[in-house]
Amino acid sequence: MKIINFIIIFLSFLATNSFAQISNTDSIEIAKYLEIEYKMWDSICFVQTKIAKEEISNGQLTFVIPKGMVEMYESDTELDSILSKYNIKTMSQGIFCTAPSDKQFCYGDLMNQEIERKFGKDFITEKRIEAEKAYVKKNINKIFPSSDCDRNHSIYPFTKNLDDFLEQYDKDYFKTFIYPPSYIHRKEDDLYSWTEVEFILTVNGELKKLKVHSSFKQPYNKKFAKEFNERALNFVKKIKWIPNKKSGIAVNSKESVIFMYDHENWKR
Repeated sequence: MKIINFIIIFLSFLATNSFAQISNTDSIEIAKYLEIEYKMWDSICFVQTKIAKEEISNGQLTFVIPKGMVEMYESDTELDSILSKYNIKTMSQGIFCTAPSDKQFCYGDLMNQEIERKFGKDFITEKRIEAEKAYVKKNINKIFPSSDCDRNHSIYPFTKNLDDFLEQYDKDYFKTFIYPPSYIHRKEDDLYSWTEVEFILTVNGELKKLKVHSSFKQPYNKKFAKEFNERALNFVKKIKWIPNKKSGIAVNSKESVIFMYDHENWKR
């Protein structure tokens, strides 16, 4: 399968470059090229399918992990270890936007369908969840990006999930925010000014490595940077933040909150 993977990568590269070279020619030449390309992928799919059928008939199962234009995980090593207990191997295969979607994953589709038939449709999903938990426990001291953490959890004590948190914290901030009398407000077509606070939120709920920065589109407003920075920092420090979670496990995480000034949602 390593040879097949190499051919797929090579053809995807060839397709991208070849198409670029003929992009200025007429539509007939492009149509001819696409027909030839599709035939090449058709041949690859035929070979992949044949190999998959032979291995399945010999009791050899391989779960193929797509890479590229799909959701990806850091727990592939853990998944490989878990699936090995069921005599299932794993391998990765790139997914390319330049290749026909129905032709480049023929081996993986057949293998993954056979695994689902034999072990159940939720088998891989359940094992991936198990692998994710194992990865987190193995890397419990790692600082995870907030974007990698659970969406059904909120670090903000006044909301229950990530979506509510992203809508609520800034509204709470601006409830008591008063602009300086001489502050030049944003006009309708102007870019926004903002203050961002970045911090590490530990598994114990502590804040570390706080950083604050303000950006003002009106040069005159830069005189308020220190004041706005202090206000944002004080707001963040007063909140009793809840440790973030990944796969349901409390983790250290890198967080940031942004306060955008003169945003229509916050006008009182």
